[in-house]
Amino acid sequence: MPWLIISDDNEHGPAIRADRAVMDAHWRYELENRHLILAGGSLRDDDGATRTGSLLVLDVATRAEAEAFFAADPATRAGMRGRTEIRWFNVAILDRREKP
Repeated sequence: MPWLIISDDNEHGPAIRADRAVMDAHWRYELENRHLILAGGSLRDDDGATRTGSLLVLDVATRAEAEAFFAADPATRAGMRGRTEIRWFNVAILDRREKP
């Protein structure tokens, strides 16, 4: 069951994103768990460069699993996250293919 997680960085976001150890750990965490990730990436300002948040679409059974996955992310644990929404996502199109 897909869960959409949209998270804005808080005021500490730029400094945490500049911390290579945190971001390397974040990337390792995502790669180790890519079997749960349908889509993911950073959100950016219109300039295409300034990172402002994150988007994940997880394939997990429950909201609790989505919350636990997000809470365990090294970037979340480092304090980078601000306002966050977790929503059940009814997939209509994925990878440009229509889903029943």
